Amino acid sequence: MIKNIMVVKSNRLVEARYKLNLNEQKIILYAVGKLDRNKNKFNILELDIREFTELIGTTHERYTEIREIVTNLMAKQVRIDTLDRDLVANWISSIEYIKDTGKIELEFSEKLVPYLLQLKEQFTTYELKNVLNLKNKYAIRIYELLKQYENIKFREFELEKFKKMIGCESNHSRFNNFRDRVLEPAKQELDKHTDISFEYEKVEKGRKVTGIKFTIKGKIDKQKALLDAIYINGEIEEIINKSGLENEKFSTKQVMQLYEVACKKTESGDICTYEYIKINYKNMIDKGTVRNKFGYLKKALEDDYASAAAQIQIEFLIEPEATA
Repeated sequence: MIKNIMVVKSNRLVEARYKLNLNEQKIILYAVGKLDRNKNKFNILELDIREFTELIGTTHERYTEIREIVTNLMAKQVRIDTLDRDLVANWISSIEYIKDTGKIELEFSEKLVPYLLQLKEQFTTYELKNVLNLKNKYAIRIYELLKQYENIKFREFELEKFKKMIGCESNHSRFNNFRDRVLEPAKQELDKHTDISFEYEKVEKGRKVTGIKFTIKGKIDKQKALLDAIYINGEIEEIINKSGLENEKFSTKQVMQLYEVACKKTESGDICTYEYIKINYKNMIDKGTVRNKFGYLKKALEDDYASAAAQIQIEFLIEPEATA
């Protein structure tokens, strides 16, 4: 599975008008993340069904379903307003299904080249993982529009223009309905799943709501901040000693990698991070056959080998019931 896929889009494309359902948006963004952005024309993209389903957090290889979604994308259009013209283009120009491989090849429409390739300025970038767990189709659009202004911290929209941008201009004519069905669900999802959150307030003329003003907040990655603090404060020795790694010659970088994996695996608080490293390290030493200790221990922490080994041992020690 490809990790840390980056989505990079021209701000014109971020603000473009289009209507895609939730899965169509995710497939488009996944494809955007796989582009070779240094080229001056689009490369043919290979969409791996297994990889994509892993990225969206499902264990099923939904080839037929995703094939249907991609096929429907051929008919979907995007409208981009520029200073001197309005561009209306299809997202996808061609699709090819590679039989018996679980792979689909697709190509973006050539008209979208200026908005996705060789971008030097006025573009928005973010990690794909921020939107993969969003369940509301409007939440993705709102995320992109606010991410674009993350450093500015504020963004204000005319209400009707904002509705057109996110593709719901024909729905939720009453503001209270729009707030309850669109704004509040998006607010909750962004706060839970992405790297930004927001507050908003109505802009009114008389008794009529004419706009929305957003306050955008970047979220601190507490785990990353902790790891950075440990590194900066020179607490590597403490990690080594408390985790029982004194007899190994792991580099500082390797110790930090092991500790980061262990932090993720113990974030529920069921077991101490140091203890988690220690028991998996002891399990490795007891094997007595490991040559690449760092590589093995990192994998052991990721998959909790010690727990698996203990379970096997327990099952082995249980005697079958006596038969009459």
